[in-house]
Amino acid sequence: MPKNTLLSVCLISYNTADITLAAIKSVIEDANRSALLAHQTEIIVVDNASTDDSIPKLQSLKKEISLGFTMIINKKNLGFATANNQAIKQAKGEYILLLNSDTFVQAGALEKLVQAMIDNPGESTATLSSHSGKLDRLGILAATLINPDGTVQPQGGSLPSLFTLFNHLMMIDDLPILGRLLPSTQHTGWRATNFINQYLFKTGWVAGTAMLIKRDLIKEIGLLDKNIFMYGEDVEFCLRASHHHWDVAIHPTAFVTHLKSASSTTLNAIVGEMNGYLYLWAKHFPAWQSVVVRALIYSGLILRIIIFGTIGQTKRSNLYRNALGQIKF
Repeated sequence: MPKNTLLSVCLISYNTADITLAAIKSVIEDANRSALLAHQTEIIVVDNASTDDSIPKLQSLKKEISLGFTMIINKKNLGFATANNQAIKQAKGEYILLLNSDTFVQAGALEKLVQAMIDNPGESTATLSSHSGKLDRLGILAATLINPDGTVQPQGGSLPSLFTLFNHLMMIDDLPILGRLLPSTQHTGWRATNFINQYLFKTGWVAGTAMLIKRDLIKEIGLLDKNIFMYGEDVEFCLRASHHHWDVAIHPTAFVTHLKSASSTTLNAIVGEMNGYLYLWAKHFPAWQSVVVRALIYSGLILRIIIFGTIGQTKRSNLYRNALGQIKF
């Protein structure tokens, strides 16, 4: 274990032995090639009761590496948020990176993320809230996610509100011209590539796929919401951060390859996302808005069932039909 830990990388393992090991090895390679991080990085892996050979493979890898390496083995699957909280509590770093097991860190990404945090110490946005797009209290910074073919993968979005959720669920953000002008809780393709030529792209929330968090932020707002098993915990965390005047951004040249659905099904993702919105509104917004949100979710799923069924995408239409039956309205 390094005496002065700058970066703690937290990964959750669950029945994905080979891709989890590949993710960890990419972290090791990138950290070791960095003068900033080579001797100041630790890795913390939480295994959520895997039934494959994840645990013995991780234990074997632990013996081979020089970086600090901590393993936490759970007797049951505690979910993404709780497992990450376990890792965060063990973390010694000034900066904590939540990293999905189905990722591959590209060369230089870790140093770019950490250096950007160091270069943006900031104070508070409380007195500068009218300065749209200004970063003055950076607390959460995500890598740019890319697909295995190198194309940019959409992530994050505007902070939740009835307006941004409406634009998302009613597919307004997918319209060719209008979609570019309106905020949405889910950033689609054009938004994902819109920040490539900027230094840091300020946004409402970012995915927990490759999310770097300043320790001071965690001290102020707390851990991930343990009541969220999976999906939506990143949105809720960023929303809480915004309430405390912390900025959230994406680094345009710190690349992390994300295999996307390697550790979850599309149906689970849709259901988890919609249930996440219901929970989010119940926790953070006036009660009357939850009624509107339920109606928006129902209408949005029906809209997708009809549209995809009409254009001949029966499989996708049935996917939303199945999701509709699993939402906790």
